[in-house]
Amino acid sequence: MSEFVQGQRWVVDSEPELGLGVVTGVQARTVSIFFPQAECERNYATAQAPLTRIHYSVEDSINLADGTSGVVARVHEQSGLLIYELSDERLIPETMLAAEVSLHQPLVRLLTGQLDAPKWFYFRRQLDDAISRTWQSRLGGLLGVRATLIPHQLYVAWTACEHEKVRVLLADEVGLGKTIEAGMILSRLIKFERVARALILVPDALQVQWLVELVRKFGQMPALYSDSEHDFSSGQIHIVPHSQVEALSQQLQQAEFDITVVDEAHHIAPETEAFACLQGLSATSDHLVLLTATPEQLGAESHFARLQLLDPAKFTSLTTLHQQEQHYQSLNRRIRALPEGRDALIAEFKLDAELSDEELIDQLLDCHGVGRVMFRNVRSAISGFPSRKAIPHELADDSWVSRFEWLAGFARLNPDEKILVICQSIEQVKDCENYLWQKHGIDAALFHEEQNLIERDKAAAYFADGDQGSQLLLCSEIGSEGRNFQFSCHLVCLDLPDHPDLLEQRIGRLDRIGQSRDVHIHIPYAPHSRAALQLRWYHDVLACIEQQNPAAGTVHDTVLADTLSLERDVETLFSEAVINDELVKATRDQVKRLQASIQAGRDALLEMNSCRQPFADELAGQLALFEQTTPLELVEAASDLLNFHFEATHDGIYSLIPSDKMLVPALPGIPPEGAEITFSREIANHREDVMFMSWDAVFITGLWEMLHHSDLGAASVATLPSRQLPAGHCLLEVCFDMVVQSKQAAVCMPFLSSHSVRTLVLDISDKDLSPLLPEDSLQQNIQSVKKHLARDVVKSKKDEISSWYHKAEQFAAERKQALLDEAVRHARQHYEGEISRLRNLAHTNSAVGIGEISILEGKRDAVCEALAAHTHLQLSAIRLIVITG
Repeated sequence: MSEFVQGQRWVVDSEPELGLGVVTGVQARTVSIFFPQAECERNYATAQAPLTRIHYSVEDSINLADGTSGVVARVHEQSGLLIYELSDERLIPETMLAAEVSLHQPLVRLLTGQLDAPKWFYFRRQLDDAISRTWQSRLGGLLGVRATLIPHQLYVAWTACEHEKVRVLLADEVGLGKTIEAGMILSRLIKFERVARALILVPDALQVQWLVELVRKFGQMPALYSDSEHDFSSGQIHIVPHSQVEALSQQLQQAEFDITVVDEAHHIAPETEAFACLQGLSATSDHLVLLTATPEQLGAESHFARLQLLDPAKFTSLTTLHQQEQHYQSLNRRIRALPEGRDALIAEFKLDAELSDEELIDQLLDCHGVGRVMFRNVRSAISGFPSRKAIPHELADDSWVSRFEWLAGFARLNPDEKILVICQSIEQVKDCENYLWQKHGIDAALFHEEQNLIERDKAAAYFADGDQGSQLLLCSEIGSEGRNFQFSCHLVCLDLPDHPDLLEQRIGRLDRIGQSRDVHIHIPYAPHSRAALQLRWYHDVLACIEQQNPAAGTVHDTVLADTLSLERDVETLFSEAVINDELVKATRDQVKRLQASIQAGRDALLEMNSCRQPFADELAGQLALFEQTTPLELVEAASDLLNFHFEATHDGIYSLIPSDKMLVPALPGIPPEGAEITFSREIANHREDVMFMSWDAVFITGLWEMLHHSDLGAASVATLPSRQLPAGHCLLEVCFDMVVQSKQAAVCMPFLSSHSVRTLVLDISDKDLSPLLPEDSLQQNIQSVKKHLARDVVKSKKDEISSWYHKAEQFAAERKQALLDEAVRHARQHYEGEISRLRNLAHTNSAVGIGEISILEGKRDAVCEALAAHTHLQLSAIRLIVITG
C-alpha cells in the first residue's frame, strides 16, 4: 500500500512557509500536493520526497480551517487518514486542519522531522550562556566601549547610572574624558532600556567630534542636524549645535527625548532663550547630563543656574548654596587634619567610632550635597599623565617652504618615530603633503575635514600601522578633532593657533591618559615672526605649552578685550608693538593670580567623591577580568554553522565576510562587504578602522536575537555512546528561556542567576538528569545522525516524546520558581541596601530628599513584581538523544 493517501496533510521540509499541504493525487511514482496557504500545487517523486507527515498527538492543541481550535483527546486512523477526537468530543478528519501551521515551536519541529545538526543545539546554548553572563555582570554598556579602562571614567559612568534619574554635571578637567564619560552613561542607559531617544547639544565646532566619538567608540549612529528638514521624531540620537538651540526650541521640547546631553554647558548663558529651552528640556527629559570643565568660570550665578537645571527642588537658593560650600570647605580642612579632630567628626555626624580613617572619610563624602549631582576629577589626583616638553626650532625665514624642509629633515633624523603634524588650514596640509612627496619622496597620510569618516579611519589606520604605515600624519585644525594618537609622542605645530584652548586641543591629541612617553611639542619659527611672538606668548607668558593651564584661556580673552579695546584683533595682539615687557609682566601676574584663585577654590571633598577608591580600581579590574574570555570561539562556531568567511589575517585581527551560501540573509552589525574585527581592546583603541568584537557588540547580541526568532538549531536528534546509561533508551534534552514580559525586563535581567533552564529526561526515569550530565561533557560525546535515520527515530518514539516533554516542563517549572525566588531576593536586597543608605544620608545631606527615596521604593516594587508575576518559560530548543552501547 502506498505511503501517500489522498486527503493526508504534509509539509515540505525545505519550504515550511508553504504551510500544511493536502494530498490531491497519487500516481505510481509521483504525488500531487495542494498548499491552500500558498495557493499552489506541487508534484513530488514518491521516492525520497522532501516531505514530512503531520501527525498530532494526544494533548496537542490544533487549529481548524473554520477558525476554531481544540485539544486532541484521541487519534484514530481510517483508510490511511487520521481522525482527531477532541476533548469536546468533536471528530475532526485531518482534511479539516487549518492550512497555517507553526513549525517555529521546537517541539513541533522535532515531531514533524524538521531537524538540524546537534551542534546547532550546543551553539544556541553557548550563545545563551554568553548573553546571560553579560547581563549578570551588570557591565553592559561598558564592555563594548572602544576606550582604555580608566578607573575614574568608569566610576563616573557607573555611579551616575545608579541613580534612577541620571541628572549630573560632569566637570572633570580638560583631557580627563568628559565626552567618554557622557558616552558611557548614554551607552549604559540604552543597554538597560532606560533611554530610547537622546538629544546632544554641542558647540558648533564639536559636532563632528561628537559624531566620530559616538560612532567609533560607542557603536551608536547619531543624526547630525543639518537643515530645517531634519526629522526629530525618528532616529535614536540627534546632535544639534548650540547656535540652533534657540531657533529649534519648540521642536526640541516637543520631540520627547529621554535624555538631554549638553557639552560645554557654560556657553549657554542663563539669560538667553537657548537656556530657556534647556529649562524646558530639563522638565521633559528624565535624564540630563551637563558637561563643562569650568563650572564656575562665568560666575557663581551661572553655576547655580545649571545646578537648578539638574534639580530645581534641591537647589532653591544661591545663598544657601554658598553657606553649604563654606561648610564643605570647613569639612575639607577637618578631613585633611585627620586623625586630629576625629572624635568631634564622629560625634557631629553620628558615625561609628570603630571605623578606620578611610571608612570615616568614605561616609563623610556622602554628606557632600553637590557631590550627588557633580563630578570633578583633576589631573593632580590621577596618575598616568606624561610630561610635556616645548622644543622650539629656529628657521632662517618664515616661509612655508622653510617649514616643510625642516619637517622633512626632522623626519629623516627620527625614522622610527611617528610624527603628528598639525596646521590651521586644509590648504597648508595639502601643500605640505605635496611638497614632501615631490621633493623628498615622503608618503605622508592626510587627515582633514573634507574627508568622510571612512577616509579618515583609513588615514588614521595607515598612520597607526607600525610595520608599513606612514611616519607622518598631516592634520588640519578641524580635521584632528575627536582623534587621539597616544602611540606617537611627537607633535609638530607648523603654525600656532590664535587661542590657547585650540593649542591645548592639539596637544591633547597626544597628551592623554595612556601616553607612555613624554610628549614633545616641536614649534618651528623664524626670529621676529608672528610665530615667534605666539611662541613667547603661549610658552613664556601664559605658560600653557608644557603644562595644562586652566587660567590661560581666560587671561588671553581678558587681555585681548582690555588691551585692544573694541577692535579685538588677534592679529594686532601678536605684534612686537603690543607684546611688550609691560604687557608681559602684567599678564604673567594675571595668570598667577587666577591660578591661585582656581587652586584655592578646589573642593577636595568633591574631588575625592568623584572617584572613590578602591571601588573605581575594582570596577576596572572586573571589566578586565570579564574580557579575559573573548567571543572568539563563539564567532568561529558561528562561521562554521552559518557559512560566512572568518579567518585571522595578522596579529589579533580577523577578516569576517558574509557569503552567498549563508543560512541567514545578513549578519547583524556587519556590512555586506565584510569587516576587519579584533577581540583585543588594545588593538581596537589603536585601529579605529577595525571593529571591536566585544560581548556587547551588535554582532553578538544581534546573533542571539536572530536565532531566537528563527528555527535554526531548535530541534535535533543525536546518539550518545554510553556504558553508564541503558542502551536503546532515550534522553530528551529541553531548554527554556526565562522571559520577563515587562518594561522592567532589562533591569530585571542582572538579578537572574540564569536566563535559561535546561532539563534532561530519561525515558525510564522520573528525575531530571541535567545536574548529573552537564551539557559540556554531554556535548563531547554526542554524535550526529543522518537526517532520514533521525526522522525514523522520531517517528518510532512519537507517541512517547510528548509525555517526556511534559516531564521536562514540570522539572523546568520547579527550577524556574527557584530561580525567581532567588532573583526577587537579590533584587530586594539590592534596592533595600540603597534605600537604607539614602534614609541615613537624608539626616546629614539636604540634597537627599524623600522623593528620591520614594522613586527607589517604587522601582524595587516594580522590579520584584515583574520577576515574580511576569516571568514565564518559553521553549527554546529540544534534542532527542538515543543511547547506544
